[in-house]
Amino acid sequence: MSFGSLLMYNILKHSTLTICFIGFLSINLFSQNIKRVDSLEKKLELPASYEKLDVLNELFKEYNQVEYEIALKYAMEFDRLAKQLGDSTKIVEGGRKVAYSLMDLGKNDEAIEILINILGVASRNKDRLPEAKKQIKFILNNTGLAYDYLGNYDKALEYYFKSLLIREEEGDKKSIATALNNIGLVFYHLKDHKKAIEYYQKAIEIKKEISDLRDLDRIIINLGLCYNQIKEFQMAIDQFKQGFNLCNADCSDNMKREGLLGLGTSYIGNKDLNKAEDCLIKSLDISRKQSNIIYQIDNLHQLSMLETARGNDQKALKYLNEALSLAETSDYAESLIQLYDQLSKIYSKELDFKKTAYYLGKYTKLKDSIYSEELIKNLAKVQTNFAERENIKTIKEKNEVLVLKDKLLKKQRELSSVIVAVTLIVLTFAFVLIIFQRKYSKQLKEVNLKLEEKVLERTQDLKKTNEKLDRAQGDLRNFLYKTSHDIRGPVATLKGLNNLGFDNINDHVFSKELLEKKSTQIEKMIRTLSRITVVADITNTILQAVEINFVKMMDEIKDFERKNGLLKYIKISIEVEPNLKVVSDPILIRMILENMVDNSLKFFNESKRIEPYVKISVKSAGSDAIIVVKDNGVGIEVKPNQDVFTMFMRGSEKSETGGVGLYLCKICTDRLQGSIKLEKTSKAGTTFSIRISQDATDQVMELNEALMAQLRKEEPPIIEFDQETNN
Repeated sequence: MSFGSLLMYNILKHSTLTICFIGFLSINLFSQNIKRVDSLEKKLELPASYEKLDVLNELFKEYNQVEYEIALKYAMEFDRLAKQLGDSTKIVEGGRKVAYSLMDLGKNDEAIEILINILGVASRNKDRLPEAKKQIKFILNNTGLAYDYLGNYDKALEYYFKSLLIREEEGDKKSIATALNNIGLVFYHLKDHKKAIEYYQKAIEIKKEISDLRDLDRIIINLGLCYNQIKEFQMAIDQFKQGFNLCNADCSDNMKREGLLGLGTSYIGNKDLNKAEDCLIKSLDISRKQSNIIYQIDNLHQLSMLETARGNDQKALKYLNEALSLAETSDYAESLIQLYDQLSKIYSKELDFKKTAYYLGKYTKLKDSIYSEELIKNLAKVQTNFAERENIKTIKEKNEVLVLKDKLLKKQRELSSVIVAVTLIVLTFAFVLIIFQRKYSKQLKEVNLKLEEKVLERTQDLKKTNEKLDRAQGDLRNFLYKTSHDIRGPVATLKGLNNLGFDNINDHVFSKELLEKKSTQIEKMIRTLSRITVVADITNTILQAVEINFVKMMDEIKDFERKNGLLKYIKISIEVEPNLKVVSDPILIRMILENMVDNSLKFFNESKRIEPYVKISVKSAGSDAIIVVKDNGVGIEVKPNQDVFTMFMRGSEKSETGGVGLYLCKICTDRLQGSIKLEKTSKAGTTFSIRISQDATDQVMELNEALMAQLRKEEPPIIEFDQETNN
């Protein structure tokens, strides 16, 4: 080992900060030998010959991992010359080079067309040209990779399995490990990370078995990427470090590019954002130098995630838009799905619902087009065919074993003492079978019993769901009836006022009063329409899970209420339990507090002997948080068996609105899977309590996934906005 290599090994071994430093070495360590390139380019003046093909091949190898555009130029020249010479083997080799470079540049459709064409050439000449036959497994592998990039995972898996069969027939374990790694890549993209890890580990075991370290670092990096996806970030970091240790100071640009991207993602997961940024920027620089579109997109996407974690949404949007401009000019469907998803989340957080709906629609449409029912069927068919081939192989091996056993039994029959032993074995085996059968029957009964219990449980769940649906439909009917009534009244009044206006058009004083009355009726209509919008938003909005600052939120609510002029009579206070952390959706929490406070303010006690107040307290209750809203207002008039949280319920004669405030609190709380109840009410005041989860992160994710699934099921129209509106 050279002194430089030894130094790099020690740096890696003794410092946790050097993983990002390795990649970190100048990218020029692997740049081509300038003098050698100049010498080779001078030989391009040679006439068409095999010697010139060798020169083009060497130039292609010099630029292959460094400058993809230049590599493509030499690959195309190699292909053109091979066709001119009419050499089928060289035509296949040239086609592979061109396809390989096109894939590096994100032109996968063009690459597939070339690969399928040369696959036909190689297949037709495999019996006549052994060198062409050797290329078939590599062509199948490259075709699978191109389909993988396009998101056609069923096709990718089909070609990878075909390549694996050829490699297994040849018995080349080194080549088998490569195929297993590529199959793992498909399952990684299908989000089946458990199966992806299974194939990667098989590939690593084979590599270690034959002591083949070549590309082992890449497979270990892939394993680390899987651990990132299942949020085992420390385990992922260990894998990336192990991969860098293997290649040491000789890490290729591709290795550094992939490893640094994965490592940056891991550091984001571990909240070590500075290390993450260092790694991602270096990986992005390598990707730009190579003109590698897919890794530029992935690095920009991760940098946007990093800035989102820092709370810098504007910088995150800058990275996302740059990534999107690259992705929309390439064939990388999976990258587009991730970018649309991230953009919809950021715009949802920014409360830009138009752009949220726009990118959510694009995300849903593209994801459904890739993860279609046809894809699932094709994947199942491909895997079934492969499994059947494995079963046939297993049966063949078992038949061979049975033949050997038969020969052994024939020899044993010659010994009389062995006959007795065999008889005892058979009897013992029969006894075991009987015991096993009895045990199995008992287990089957238990399973059936559990199944019946499960069916009963699901039936009860369905019954409860139907009851909720009936209540929701009732609310909707009441809501539509009341809303139409509330709108009809102001419209009729406006019509009458217009008629009066025509009769008294020259009376300016009367006209002013008339306009003021019209304004009042219009405000009523606006409030009615606002109720419709609010109810729809609560039901269909994408939720967020962030830490709630109750004090700041209440200050903003008080500022809003102060404009209505009531705060000079009423004192509003809030008390939050020290060190209490509540993670929930800020929009729904704010809507609950706004409506509760607004309810208390509307029904405050106007007696001069009482100092009206609204007191809010937030405290912990196990894994939940309890919000208590208490006032000393006029109370709520509750009739026996009356639910105060139903739509249009009026709690007092002072109520002038449509009676939806408490109903909105109820549906907001239900959306957060919490509860709200009226603790007590009298002429001395009212107390409400709201119970929500202290950490609703998992609930928010489940609710958002359920909402998105419902949207896909209902096939909502994609909302398109004109260019002027978007800007």
